[in-house]
Order: sequence, then C-alpha cells, then structure tokens
Amino acid sequence: MLITGETGVGKSVITKDFLATAPADIVSACVNFSGKTTTKNLQDAFEGKLEAKRKTLLGPPGGKKMIFFIDDVNMPQLDRYGSQPPCELLRQTIDQTGFYDTKKLIFKQIKDTRFVCACAPPSGGRNAVTPRLFRHFNMIWVPDLSEHSMRTIFASILRGFLAQDASSGLSIYAEPVIKASVDLYNRTISEFLPTPAKCHYTFNLRDLSKVVQGILMIALPDLSSKETLVYLWVHETFRVFRDRLVDASDRSRFSKLAHGRLEAYLDMEWQLENFENVLFGDYESDSPDPSTRPYLKLSEINALIPKLDGWLE
Repeated sequence: MLITGETGVGKSVITKDFLATAPADIVSACVNFSGKTTTKNLQDAFEGKLEAKRKTLLGPPGGKKMIFFIDDVNMPQLDRYGSQPPCELLRQTIDQTGFYDTKKLIFKQIKDTRFVCACAPPSGGRNAVTPRLFRHFNMIWVPDLSEHSMRTIFASILRGFLAQDASSGLSIYAEPVIKASVDLYNRTISEFLPTPAKCHYTFNLRDLSKVVQGILMIALPDLSSKETLVYLWVHETFRVFRDRLVDASDRSRFSKLAHGRLEAYLDMEWQLENFENVLFGDYESDSPDPSTRPYLKLSEINALIPKLDGWLE
C-alpha cells in the first residue's frame, strides 16, 4: 500500500494510528527515509526489527506478521547513476523476498512481512521513484482538508481552550479567529508562490496548526481581553508566515493581508503600525525553569537586548 498526498495532510499520522490498532497477531515497525538514508540504514532496520530464525532467514516473532511502514520513501538522494539505493534495496526485498548481506556474502530471506509506504509528490527535495518499486503498491491519495473541515477542527480546539475560563467570555471569538486564520492561510499559499529565489515559500496545513498551537501557549489568566487575543493571533501568524518572507515588499503585502482579515472577521480597525511589530514571548521572566515563564506581550523590545545577551552567556 502506498499512501500519498500533499505535505501536511496527515499521511503518517493516519498510517501509524491504523497500525497501532492492528490485530494482536500483527506487529509493525516504522522507518523514516531522509535525503541521507543509505542502504545500510535500511538493512540495519530489517535486521534490528526482525528476528533471526536461521542464519539466512529473518521474520517477525513466532505466530505474528510484520508490517514495515516506510515514511517519506522518495526522500533518498539520487546517486551518480540516477537511482536511489535505499529504494532499490526495498524493491529487491519485495521482488525476491530478501536481500544480500554484503558482509557475510549470503542471501537473507524475509518471511511474513509486508510493506506500507508514504510519500508526498516530487518537489522540495523529494524525487520521483522508479516504477519498478511502485508497481508493487496500490496507491491511496489523501486529499487536502476542505476549508469547512479546517474551520471546524481548529475552531473546536480553540473554543475548548478559551471555554476553560468561562468568566472571560472569549470563547465566542474562537470561530472568527479561525476563519481569519484559514482565510489568511489560503491567501498566503495562493499569493506567495515558490520561485528559484524563494524556494522555501511552501506552506501547508502544519503551518496553520502552528498558529493555533502558538495561541494555546498563553495562560488563560493572562488572556484578559479580546484585544490581547487578537494581538496574540497577529503575533503567531506573523511568526509562522511573515517571518519566512525574504524581502520588504512581500512582508508589506502580507501585513496588508493580515490587516484585511482583522477588519473582515475580527472587527478591529487597527492601523498597521498598531500591530505590525507586536511580539509575545517568555523572555522577560528571570525564572530558570522554562515551564514557569509566562508567555506575555512584550512591552519594550529594546530593553530585551541586554537580557537576551545575558541568556546567551
């Protein structure tokens, strides 16, 4: 089985969750491929996760079947001949139900083992994989979440967080904040496209989730008003999206997009200078324990410089 789809749609999470709930007679193992993965890494994974039944036979524990999950299978770099050695070793293992031990010069069989792979389409360091490997798999495409689904999921998370302090009355703003976030996310991926000079302009669902995750970092007693919530939202969107933009014109365009979302969804008629340089952080506290430092809006940025120098020392 080959699970594929755009980055950030949850391929790995879905597969690992399924394997975690598999019947008792099925065991699983996960191998993450990267650009630096070698055939030795894959061979070590086989020999480490499978039991040696005989000198030339590997397999899962007695009475069980093994499922190997190969994540990011198209990440290994191409060699001088245009092939991906880890993928070729995986193909040989599937084709011939085993592989050659290059040290002992023997062929090791693998039994009762199946393979599930996951990858995103080629681009951004991912390569096209030879059809000789992928012909063994049935492909399942995981679609992107719809805008309605994104709003429903993230609004539920944020509403549940804000509702813990019923006296603040801020839970009613969860849906407008998420609507603004989703709209800004969609505008960002459509207007800031990757180019050779800006090849890192690749935004996905993980970035949207980081915005919500950042909002959840604040302690509810410190979230005293709608204005604080909006300032926090601005800070998180700017850190996740705007800080990755490489020139002043792109950053200015993003600031104007955020300003439009503030007026359309959050009914805030702030000027750009009122929020463009807002920062939240836990740097003002002198506590040596990071878990006890409050995540607050920073009042005076210049006063932080000597404190940050002190932290570095």
